[in-house]
Amino acid sequence: MAWWGIDDLRGYMKDAVLPELKYGGEELACPPSGHKSHRNTLSTRFRKERHLTSIQCLDDTFDNLVNNWISANVPDTSLGLSLRDQDERTGEVLTVPSARKFRITSTLPAPVTEFNRLWTWVDHFPLRTVQRILHILYPQSKDWGFVSETQPHYDDHIFKEFYFTRKDCPSTAEIASNSVLVACQPPWVLSSEDMWQFTELQSLPAGSTRLRGKERLWCKLWDLCVRKQCFYFIVTSYQQWTFGAFSDGNVHEFIFSSVPRQSLGWTNACISPPFDAHARQPTVMHAILYWLASALDIDDGYSPPSVSRTH
Repeated sequence: MAWWGIDDLRGYMKDAVLPELKYGGEELACPPSGHKSHRNTLSTRFRKERHLTSIQCLDDTFDNLVNNWISANVPDTSLGLSLRDQDERTGEVLTVPSARKFRITSTLPAPVTEFNRLWTWVDHFPLRTVQRILHILYPQSKDWGFVSETQPHYDDHIFKEFYFTRKDCPSTAEIASNSVLVACQPPWVLSSEDMWQFTELQSLPAGSTRLRGKERLWCKLWDLCVRKQCFYFIVTSYQQWTFGAFSDGNVHEFIFSSVPRQSLGWTNACISPPFDAHARQPTVMHAILYWLASALDIDDGYSPPSVSRTH
């Protein structure tokens, strides 16, 4: 008997691993394992206004947080006859294949020959599927979804972004703070080694200096999140994923500081270790769902780091 994903969402997600990326023609020149690409030529430069003084890697803690949240909040029993994997009104549907018992039909996007096609894979599989799952589990989130940033910019040949945000009304400070930036760079620019070095950085340089690739990427994220006034972000090359958050201005052990509270946002950050596209327990799908729910402040998700400062 074939099952719908909604018959056992936890079981569906357990084996919902991203399909292998298909390249068209000659495979694009990705760096060998353990090597940086030396192609991350983002245009970001040093700015004294950026104050990212502490970046904490969550290590294995993140896996435990995701697994525990999934076990507590994603059901393993049927959600009823009134629901289907596809929403007939919006067209939202589960697209990521899972175990054989689940009736998931999805065509592969065109093979990747350039960055725009890679972008389609990111949208078609993980983002579309997780958005559908979030809306099934939490109907109050149905006005939220992924919006592609279409404005051309200097780096759009190696850097593109989605925003998970409320789509039915103009943004407010509250909506912005619950939104999530999803940043994508192709794997021939953001290699596995580049991603590891990005997640292991501990702070941005305090003085004027020529930035390295991993620092330029952090600067790009900082600039975008401050401009959008959001705190949660996801970085992906499709082949790898990492999940981060900036401090939101909440203060721990803060006494009589002369620093305005609003200026304390985005001074600290946390970041997960990289996830491989084929990771399990948790999967990329698990982690994306957990991070969106965290940003929306749903069911004990992760909170951005507080700022420790005493004066």
